[in-house]
Amino acid sequence: MKDKQMTVDQVVKQIKNGDTIVIGGWGMVRKPLTLVRAIAKSNLKDLTVMGLAGMDLDLLIAAGKVKKAITGFVAFEGGEGRAVAYDAARQKGKIEYMELSENMIISGWKAAAERIPFYPTRSGLGTDILQYNPEIKTFKAPYTGEKLVAMPALRADVALIHANEASSEGYATIKGDRLWDHIIMRAADKVFVSAEKVIPRYELQKDMKNIKVHTPWVTGVVETPNGARPGTLFPDYTQPANRTIKAYMDAALDAKKLKAYLDQY
Repeated sequence: MKDKQMTVDQVVKQIKNGDTIVIGGWGMVRKPLTLVRAIAKSNLKDLTVMGLAGMDLDLLIAAGKVKKAITGFVAFEGGEGRAVAYDAARQKGKIEYMELSENMIISGWKAAAERIPFYPTRSGLGTDILQYNPEIKTFKAPYTGEKLVAMPALRADVALIHANEASSEGYATIKGDRLWDHIIMRAADKVFVSAEKVIPRYELQKDMKNIKVHTPWVTGVVETPNGARPGTLFPDYTQPANRTIKAYMDAALDAKKLKAYLDQY
């Protein structure tokens, strides 16, 4: 079986200017922040970033990498922080954004994963989401006649997810809630998995119930100890590193301070 292990730099080199990136996890939970920091320090630009976002999206906006954000929310859930760069970029009109309900963005990923042009949902009806996103259409259900939202597929060039442990072949464990990572893996052309540890496959197989990432979907695997810090990863570290989060917030809106933050962390 092919060895897919690579370095962080090799992952970044497979991302192109203008790519659409979908990032797994939720808020500050199980985010591949080592990979995100590497992208922030790179020369990449004009990225479209999708996710149920927290510091990952905010950091990429602070670093000037994001042209468009597609998200259901941006929250430092559980941590002592807020999305200062995202807020500032929206207020000043520096980024494009598509703000959706969580169900709508997940429906868009489901459509992409299933290779269909849209996914039917009731989510968004009776809200201003459709007013602010006129490209999202409604339709009459052929069997019941009810009005539904046709959420368009949200296909990505690259997916980034974080796992507890992985094998070099591309299998990985997610202990706890897999969230929507099993969907976004199938909604992207390339999938890169960062993991706290890369271990032999025979060792990984001792935890079969938690193997939720499978090699056919995976492009590359990279070992990143504490790779979701300053966020959380069950059960390895369950409390956010609030001091590091505050250091980020203090640096986010100043280019020199942000560079120093990235160099330090």
